[in-house]
Formats: sequence, structure tokens, C-alpha cells
Amino acid sequence: MVVGQKVALGWAHAGKTVTIEVTDTDLTIHTDTGPQTVRRTTDQNLRSIKAHRPRKVSNKT
Repeated sequence: MVVGQKVALGWAHAGKTVTIEVTDTDLTIHTDTGPQTVRRTTDQNLRSIKAHRPRKVSNKT
């Protein structure tokens, strides 16, 4: 979810890190396969940046 808008990229991008550029009218999502632009449907401002780090798999045997 970005600025109150849900964006679905599909299973191919699940669990991967992406970069998102936010403008007044568009969201540009940079993935491994190239940038995808989505029209904004909300007018909320970007208030804070909260990102989740990718989970690390433990190698305990």
C-alpha cells in the first residue's frame, strides 16, 4: 500500500524489494522487469516512509 492506495503487482514480484516514485498523478514502480506506472486514485500526501526489510532465512541445522 502506497499513499493509501493498494497496488497489485502479481505473484512474480511477491517478497521482492521494489522502488516507488510518487508524483501528484502517478506511482512509478521500479521492479526487476522494468518500471510500471499506475495512475493515483487518492490525493493523500506521503507522510512517512516505512519499509520492511526482506526476511532472512536462518541456516540452523
